[in-house]
Amino acid sequence: MKLNLNCQEVSRMISDGEDMKLPPADRARFRLHLVMCATCRNVDEQMKFLRTAMRGLNQERAKGEPTKPADSDPH
Repeated sequence: MKLNLNCQEVSRMISDGEDMKLPPADRARFRLHLVMCATCRNVDEQMKFLRTAMRGLNQERAKGEPTKPADSDPH
């Protein structure tokens, strides 16, 4: 097992949401890379934001609430 993950591997894991499914040792390597790499850390934060936003949108739709763009003119 190699000790370090590269940015491409970490980016794929972030994109696929695999960090939640990793065994403890691999999860530690993933988190260590995020601590050392600001670029991957930013990608991870952006993906978390997008996932949260999509969950919120799906919940609104499930409740039957209409959704509208944030920048739409109410008039």
